[in-house]
Amino acid sequence: MPQQLKNDRVLYFLLGLYIVASMTYFVANISGFLDDYFDVHHRVTTPLTFDIDTLKITTLRPEAQKAGLAKGDVLVAVNGSAYAGTASWLMLIRNRLHPGDRLQLVVRKPDGTMQNADFILTGRGKNDPPIIHEWAGLLLFFGLPPLVCLLIGYWVVAARPRDLNAWMILLILTFPETFLAIDSGWWPGYWNLYTQGWTQVVQAVAPLALLLFGIYFPERWRLDRKAPWLKWLLIAPGVVCTASSLWIIVDEEYFPVRNLALHSLNHWTNLIVFAIDTACIFLYWVAIFDKSRSASTADARRRLHVLGMGSLIGLGSVLLFVMAPLFHIDNTQRWIGFTTAIIFLVFPFTLAYVVVVQRAMDVRILLRMGTKYALARATLTVVRTGLLIVLAVLVVRLVRAPSLTPRALIEIAVLAALSGLLRSRLTRNLSSWLDRKFFREAYNAEQLLAELSQRVRKYTDTGPMLEMVTRSLVQTLHIDKIAVLLRGGNAFQLQHAVGFSPDGTVGGQPVVLPLNSTTARNLMRINTPVTLYREDPDGWLLLASESERSLLDAMSAELLLPLSGRDQLMGLITLGPKRSEEPYTPSDLRLLESVATQTGLALEIGNLARSLAKEATQRERIDREIEVAREVQERLFPQEFPVIDGVSLAGHCRPAQGVGGDYYDLFTLGDGRIGIAIGDVSGKGISAALLMACLRASLRGMTLDDPHDLAVTMERVNRLVYEASASNRYATFFFATYNIATRELVYVNAGHNAPFLVRKNGDAYDVQRLEAGGPVVGLLSFATYEEQRLLLAPGDLLLTYTDGISEAMTLDDEEWGEERMLAAAQTLPEGTAQEVLEHLFAEADRFTGKAPQHDDMTLLVLKLARA
Repeated sequence: MPQQLKNDRVLYFLLGLYIVASMTYFVANISGFLDDYFDVHHRVTTPLTFDIDTLKITTLRPEAQKAGLAKGDVLVAVNGSAYAGTASWLMLIRNRLHPGDRLQLVVRKPDGTMQNADFILTGRGKNDPPIIHEWAGLLLFFGLPPLVCLLIGYWVVAARPRDLNAWMILLILTFPETFLAIDSGWWPGYWNLYTQGWTQVVQAVAPLALLLFGIYFPERWRLDRKAPWLKWLLIAPGVVCTASSLWIIVDEEYFPVRNLALHSLNHWTNLIVFAIDTACIFLYWVAIFDKSRSASTADARRRLHVLGMGSLIGLGSVLLFVMAPLFHIDNTQRWIGFTTAIIFLVFPFTLAYVVVVQRAMDVRILLRMGTKYALARATLTVVRTGLLIVLAVLVVRLVRAPSLTPRALIEIAVLAALSGLLRSRLTRNLSSWLDRKFFREAYNAEQLLAELSQRVRKYTDTGPMLEMVTRSLVQTLHIDKIAVLLRGGNAFQLQHAVGFSPDGTVGGQPVVLPLNSTTARNLMRINTPVTLYREDPDGWLLLASESERSLLDAMSAELLLPLSGRDQLMGLITLGPKRSEEPYTPSDLRLLESVATQTGLALEIGNLARSLAKEATQRERIDREIEVAREVQERLFPQEFPVIDGVSLAGHCRPAQGVGGDYYDLFTLGDGRIGIAIGDVSGKGISAALLMACLRASLRGMTLDDPHDLAVTMERVNRLVYEASASNRYATFFFATYNIATRELVYVNAGHNAPFLVRKNGDAYDVQRLEAGGPVVGLLSFATYEEQRLLLAPGDLLLTYTDGISEAMTLDDEEWGEERMLAAAQTLPEGTAQEVLEHLFAEADRFTGKAPQHDDMTLLVLKLARA
């Protein structure tokens, strides 16, 4: 027997046709029920009933008895026309006649005489309490369960259109809707023929479908393998009997005189169909319980256990309902019918579960999940609300009742007690007790996983943490194969594994999953555990490359856990199957997701801690190197200044960082001159300090032969600095020579802040800016410069500086400025160069306050004493 059909489009078309046919039948029955319940068309009450084979009257209403009719009379004519069959009788009673109309009948008495009967038809009262209660119970029992069964059947086929077992389930779950076909005359004419035909076909085919489902799900029954012809001993007679029943229905509807052979055939057909139905149900149970012991896989065995338990509960409730009168129990009570209908729904849900689910769970786990859902807060709130509504209705009835009955008081007391007991704390305690009492292993696993998610937070070392996590998962869930892959470069690489080769390979191939792989991208996108089903793979697995699927198969991956950090996927854990081959339950997935989340955050924190430690080590090393560089740079500055009568010299550099790019220099030339230099290298830090050292070396090298043409010297310095620095590096530079004997100052300014020559003139000061020169050094490969000469006088002050002094900032980004700097210098007209330098730094600090400065601050001062 094939298990799969091929064309999905054709299958869905067939499903659509079946939905139309079955729902038409269901709507017809429900509509007939509502029409009869509310008496929408004000139809007459059927005055009599008769045997469709012999046409003998079997029951009579009072109005028919008064007209002289009696049981056993044979119906001959109706309203002046010969009896023409059931269809014409129902059309007359249901559609053409109304309350108050007359009905004329001709009957043949048992002695052979003919009698005319004429009487007025009556209607049914709309608010007749017995009928209302009766049909309300019937609608609850025969209406809701069939609809639920049909919807479940549609869903199963839609989910598994190629699985023939799904179509068998649809046929089985169509059977309950035929329960409501109690009165075939609700819809006369062709509708009546359709409803009766559908009822007959479904009631004949559904037991055969149950038999075939029991034989072939989830694997073929061993008895059918040995004797495949046995099932045809039931299927063939069943098909023949169904065809016979359809012909009998047509004969009943449209032929006034029944064929006695058909009467006998109908009797034997009913007996054979009953025997076939009984045999099908019996063999279904035998097949299920026999295969549950001989199933070839653990998954098939679990499915059969679940199916057997669900069938026992669902179908057993119906059997008890039918057998209740044997134990003197009135099964017409509405609460019995309602309870039976609810319990029966276990059967269709079980059928859907065992076919649709990728991998079945054990019955104990399903029971545990059921108790948890049943004891959940939302479910209990709904149940308690329902109980309160019922309680309110009972109280209203009690108030309106003329007298109190013990039964009513007991009902109210019981409902009130149940409503009071259904409190969340009680249900939580009850759920916990059930877990410990009947599901200890699963309860312990949940507790261990919950504790594991807390323990992971305490780890920062990756190795011990992964070892602890994998060991706990192996012990808790009984898994033999676990692999942990962590992000490294452009791929996730194997970091820790259980159950694999110690050389870090799986199946002889390295465990590497690229970041751009379909698996990794899917985990990054959904960020939740992913279950792998090879039998019915998800879309992302179908899109995965052959190498990815091969790697996942080699690792026996059944569950993928993403180890997510705050902003990125840190890695993943692949879990193999459990030793019991049971699937991972929703509770497992929820707790494992918590463990994976905590592990991912712990990995991120560990990486951050290692990064900070590495950064601290590097910073410590850099700080030591900067300290060495600072000491070296300090040695590059003048360690002592030339001592000249009548001239005082002072200089100082305060770098913004450990080392800086400002440069100043004072040195003696061989012909009675001193060299004065100050510069500012672009940038800050080590790179600026290196260029500053290059500038100093270039200047010292160019002045070894006591040059007198400073413009040429500056050109050479520019060329040397250009060749030794990057294209975006340069320096502003001021260089001057002072002749001690003649007091002549010769200078060249290469783009530097123009130094000030301050000369006191009476009570005022003359300030001259030394700007002559050319472009900055190191930016252009060739540049020309111009030197300038001037004669200093006793009392003159030469103030050279870098922009870190003049542009010192306050917290409000206000600059100190050159004007304030000059004003501060003029307050010490008689001070030495060192005093002026210290005063300027003090004034700059006073102005800026505690504002941090981001540029090197350098001053170089030359002061001539007065004569």
